[in-house]
Amino acid sequence: MELFPDGGFVRLQNRANRRYVHADEDWVGVSLRPNGPVPSLNAVWRVEHWVSPLWPNDGDTFVLLQNAAYGRYLSSSMDEAPHGHLGQRATQHNRDDPQVLDIHPPWIWSVERLHAPDDDYVRLRHYAHNLRANGRYKIWNIGVTVDYNLQYPASSTMIQWAVHAVEASPSPQPLPLTLQHQGARRGLFFWRRTRIRGPGIVRQAGRRIRHVRASDEGNFDQNQYNWSSFFFYDSSLVNLRYELGRRQDDWNEDMLAFTLCMRPGSHGRLMPMVTDLPGSLDPMSIVVLRTGSPAAAALVYPDQHRR
Repeated sequence: MELFPDGGFVRLQNRANRRYVHADEDWVGVSLRPNGPVPSLNAVWRVEHWVSPLWPNDGDTFVLLQNAAYGRYLSSSMDEAPHGHLGQRATQHNRDDPQVLDIHPPWIWSVERLHAPDDDYVRLRHYAHNLRANGRYKIWNIGVTVDYNLQYPASSTMIQWAVHAVEASPSPQPLPLTLQHQGARRGLFFWRRTRIRGPGIVRQAGRRIRHVRASDEGNFDQNQYNWSSFFFYDSSLVNLRYELGRRQDDWNEDMLAFTLCMRPGSHGRLMPMVTDLPGSLDPMSIVVLRTGSPAAAALVYPDQHRR
């Protein structure tokens, strides 16, 4: 488990094509992409250790990988992979109570070191299924899948992953620019710029935002269905911080007075929000912390600019 320290941040790079496991902006898909000149937060995953509550004495510790950009967990699925890919789709999934979902929750992985103890490559297995890359010969097949296939050997480099540690920092990353900063003509909350000619302003569909205020120590109502909610017609994190800030009783008109954390499922760990919202309109559950409180000061962020 030394490659996957609990609470640490990592990137996963495939041994065959040298691309990284990347959470897509639709809040569902997982793909393989190069790191690029500016490393993407979508390719950073926070590690969480988990022992099954059904068999706590078995001694098996599983690894959970939570995306640092969008908060959901790297998971197996029963959905068939796209044409040209092997196995089932890997997805981004909320983490809910495993005793309610299944005895085999989709977001748990066991780690197998390969060859010598000092080898940096691992296999990630969801029981008998391997996390695998695609596109060895058809490089346009970039989907990440979960495959059980006896036809290829365990030594296949398509199921081998290098684990790159990402340094953690107590300082949050700069917030994304608002639409106004990017040159949009109007609107903080309800409008977005399109690529069509003419006024180019259309109304977006809304997503439900559930939110709760945490105490300075980080305590809050665990039942998200008791939380307040509203519809948000934008994808800007800056605008969302303003909207949630003005809903707090002690708001002083300072947009940075509060820190937002996404809660992906009833048992998901809080992930600080530092990117614009994903493209999916699925409801989002957000915990609001007072910036500077002990709970907010305890948050850690990945430094995605470090390779």
